Amino acid sequence: MGVKVAEYLGQRTDIDTPTILPGNRGDLCPYMHNTTCDKLNRNNEPVCSVRRADGTLWITCASRLCATKKNIPLCTHQVSILHEIGKSIYDPEIQLSSICVKREERLTVVEGTNYNADYILTLEDGMSPYPGPDRMVLEMQGGGETTNTGSLTRQIIAWRNNQNRTNEILRQEVRSVSTLETNAWRRQQEQFIVKGNIAMKTWKGYGIAFCVGSLLFDYLMNKLTAANLPDLRQYNWTLALIGISENAEIPPTPGPIPLKVDTQRQLFTNYQTFVQALINQGEPSLAAFAGDFLSLSGNAINISRHGR
Repeated sequence: MGVKVAEYLGQRTDIDTPTILPGNRGDLCPYMHNTTCDKLNRNNEPVCSVRRADGTLWITCASRLCATKKNIPLCTHQVSILHEIGKSIYDPEIQLSSICVKREERLTVVEGTNYNADYILTLEDGMSPYPGPDRMVLEMQGGGETTNTGSLTRQIIAWRNNQNRTNEILRQEVRSVSTLETNAWRRQQEQFIVKGNIAMKTWKGYGIAFCVGSLLFDYLMNKLTAANLPDLRQYNWTLALIGISENAEIPPTPGPIPLKVDTQRQLFTNYQTFVQALINQGEPSLAAFAGDFLSLSGNAINISRHGR
């Protein structure tokens, strides 16, 4: 497939000036208020996102989309993303002052394990006059990891060590690297199901909204093509899946690549129906449960397909 570095420490690489400089431990994250870059703190290269060979953006940093920390003020980037999500969920004309959030809120499951909701989202009086939940868990998952990360890192280190470094060198395609949508969804699936269930159990009229990058949205929709999930956008939906894409309508300028809520990638439906559709992906697999077995004593045994 192949990918190229799309953003490095908040700077898009597809323009040639200014020349991007290598990041160093202690540099600030471009997407959070007065917070140092987590990747640089872990001695990793600060790649915020990559671009696939087909041009699609894939976020590779957990802070890139709209991460938060409870006791740190929201920055302009976070407020902008949350406002766009609010416009999609509630009303295109809704004002910033009407949207309220709690961040990194603790949720507890029955065995005592704690989960943190990225956000709890509601309106200023805790009630919504619009279709959908009055209050909801709002989760962010822009993208995830890539294959052969070492190959990408080696290219960036070569750029870092090049005395004649250019943005063109930084954005060169690494053909052995590809995006891993499957892994991204597997990591999120348990939390998505559990947090949604907590919202459903807490109070009638609560729900969950899940904001994902365009590649992850398409991956989920492809898995659920046969589910025929009901479109409840104008009704009592309890789950929203909202795609986030690159805003290619804005001409490239130095800084981060602008993102937008993708109006063509949205699903408003019923939480229980969605979860059931995930569970129902399996088909009967008779061949897996019959045929050649090996006993623990080392004997080959053929077992027929017929059960009791």
